[in-house]
Amino acid sequence: MLGMHGLLHELDGGTMSPTFYQPMFSMVAPSWNMPRMAWLMCASIQAAIYLATLGFTAGCTAAGGTRIDNFPMYGQPEIERPAHLKQADEAFLLRVDGLFDSREKASQAWFAEGERFMSQGNLDYAMRRYNQSWLLDPDNYQPYWGFARVLLEQGKLDDAIRFFEKAEAMVYDPYQKVALLSDMGSAYTYKGKQVRRYFSKANEKFSESTELDPDYENAWHRWALSLYEQGDYLGAWEKVSRAEKIDADSFSDAFIKDLEREMPRPRLLEDKNN
Repeated sequence: MLGMHGLLHELDGGTMSPTFYQPMFSMVAPSWNMPRMAWLMCASIQAAIYLATLGFTAGCTAAGGTRIDNFPMYGQPEIERPAHLKQADEAFLLRVDGLFDSREKASQAWFAEGERFMSQGNLDYAMRRYNQSWLLDPDNYQPYWGFARVLLEQGKLDDAIRFFEKAEAMVYDPYQKVALLSDMGSAYTYKGKQVRRYFSKANEKFSESTELDPDYENAWHRWALSLYEQGDYLGAWEKVSRAEKIDADSFSDAFIKDLEREMPRPRLLEDKNN
């Protein structure tokens, strides 16, 4: 007997293998930290998602056999939405209206379900839930953030940056913005490996993130890794020191050894931590 998640798998076209990922870059090992979600998916919300998704047919394929719902915003506007899928969208929205107080709340619930799949490394199913979150509320910044993170893991840097920037322009929650800016700093770092001027953008976003919340260890951690990639080893040590004040086990032994190989830990910083 299939459980709820098994049924969702069937609804999503269970014969197709989902994409499970390992992080592209050691910089974010072991995986992307999920946005600072207060949402905890209780069984009743997950059941509502299952009921609303039952029979939803947005998983049809585009030319070439690729699922449309594996593209952000179902590939729109580049891929025109067929009439039968527009009808399916409307049916889905009406079904959700009967299960949630508002489409805004439903959009947040679908985003949270996308986060669950993202944490499992299931990019295909995460993208499908982010798409449904977007369909429910195009003014919600969260699905654009989700699109960006999936695209980044797929190596589509320019598209990922475009969606990160869209999410940043729309985000209204300063608590979540801290994590979003940190993600953007990482994305700009990856781009900086190709075009060095993006490193300055990375530093700018990490700076904004840490100014908003100096206790958000993840931003200091990623900033240290970014500065290592930039060849700024003193700067990297300074960020290591800030991160370790929050979490003494913030960095892997391998990274610390790599950084020490380039530049010994400055004595002044070492004394500050003791």
